Amino acid sequence: MKKIPLILLALLPFAAHAQQQQIDPCITKASTQEMSSCAKTEYEKADEKLQQVYKALLKQIPQQDEDGIPYTATKKQLRVAQKSWQEFVKQDCKTISIYNKGSALRDVERYSCLRLHTQQRTSDLERFLSRRNKPQS
Repeated sequence: MKKIPLILLALLPFAAHAQQQQIDPCITKASTQEMSSCAKTEYEKADEKLQQVYKALLKQIPQQDEDGIPYTATKKQLRVAQKSWQEFVKQDCKTISIYNKGSALRDVERYSCLRLHTQQRTSDLERFLSRRNKPQS
């Protein structure tokens, strides 16, 4: 029984680092207007990176099926998944915006929602891209 708390204590630095990554970089701004502007800028940077990764992944997938691998279907499904993801994020962050109606931080919360989803999607696509870059054994 005493081993479990020791394991949890050992994992605390990792949990703290993961939580620190989720902290909004704009929270320290002086005014809500500055926070909102910063949050929008951070989201736009995250979205730009996502677009680069997504385009790189699409470009990396061959145009024709090869060796029994259905690349055309994979590419088509990736596009469907991306559109579905975009709609999910739109609706999810709309929920955040509705919840924060009347709040001075409404835009900050919405842009933070968009940024966090976008960063996660970028990470997911980067993992897919890195698996595609690994040599076959």
